[in-house]
Amino acid sequence: MTGLDVFLTMTEDTEATRYCHSRSSSPSSWVNKLARMAKNEDLGEKEELIKNESENADTHSLSSSVRQHVVDGHLRYHAYHAGKYAFPNDENEQLRDDLKHNLTIQLCGSNYFYAPVRKLLERGANVLDLGKHGNGQVVHRKGPVADSFPETRFHGMDLSPIQPNWVPENTDFVVDDIEHEGGWTYPLNTFDYIHVRHTIHSIKNRPQMWERIFNHLKPGGYVEVQEFQYVAACDDDSCDGPYALRDFLNYLQAGLEALGSQLNSIQHAEDELLAAGFEDLRYQDLKSPIGPWPKRPQLRECGSILRDVIMWGLIGLARRPFRDGLGWTSVQIEMFLIEVRKDLAREVDGVPVFHSYFFFRSIYGRKPSGGNTFPKDQIGK
Repeated sequence: MTGLDVFLTMTEDTEATRYCHSRSSSPSSWVNKLARMAKNEDLGEKEELIKNESENADTHSLSSSVRQHVVDGHLRYHAYHAGKYAFPNDENEQLRDDLKHNLTIQLCGSNYFYAPVRKLLERGANVLDLGKHGNGQVVHRKGPVADSFPETRFHGMDLSPIQPNWVPENTDFVVDDIEHEGGWTYPLNTFDYIHVRHTIHSIKNRPQMWERIFNHLKPGGYVEVQEFQYVAACDDDSCDGPYALRDFLNYLQAGLEALGSQLNSIQHAEDELLAAGFEDLRYQDLKSPIGPWPKRPQLRECGSILRDVIMWGLIGLARRPFRDGLGWTSVQIEMFLIEVRKDLAREVDGVPVFHSYFFFRSIYGRKPSGGNTFPKDQIGK
């Protein structure tokens, strides 16, 4: 199966409002890289709002106030509907997103999607990619695959306006909240394919999201969800003793639950998609090693990438869930992360001591050809 990989960006000059809108709202790596950012931007420890232009208009280009960000302890977060997403959107996080994208492609054997939509995309379709800074599996900010499906229109939706400034003509991006109380701005029965990747762990009302996806798909359209299960699984006895990464994941799960979302929500996706009305569900589970411990070269490379993804993200992953969700101090967080880094890097003769892995699940389903769409005033109720 040939993959799909699209530049997800936008132009800021002509017809900018066509690509991006914003509703009025009240904005409520490595240590060295973050330190450089702090020095260059003269950022303090307290939270501050970076403003650009007026918020009065209901529709904005990406050069307007929708580009606002919140800086919290040298980490940068989205300002539109601030606090809805617990993790940063700064350069370090974008690098991690790109690494996760590369990891996914490698892990899936160069398959960019599994839903049977390739012929549909070749003929021409409407595609929506939800969340993860617009760097989803289908619409990604690096890669020219939009040119491979010139008849198809690709849309990306996310809270963070961090895309580059160039897009193919058949790609656009919208800054919006997947869980906005007013619903989505797209008409019902619009899309042939909706993709969700590395996002549902931050959704607080998943039944509402599945319902919105169902209602905005055309009859016969497909949804596909891809997500890690963030549990340090192991098939031998290498993880039987203390393992700081396992503890980190348990605390992260508890912190996100305190903030209203569920880290391992992918394990409920099948039942929730069936309850939303989808049929013909198919899924695939793959093992993604943490560290280069497998014998197979491809999996060793995947393990190296995933270990970097975790290592580079520890500060950003822990900051709000541990501090705001669990009540930890900054010193407590950093002292604990020292132990996590040690265990991630622990090796004997160049091989990681802990042979752990995450499951990576891809699941897709189809809206029935005669699928009923809920009345618009009932969407998300």
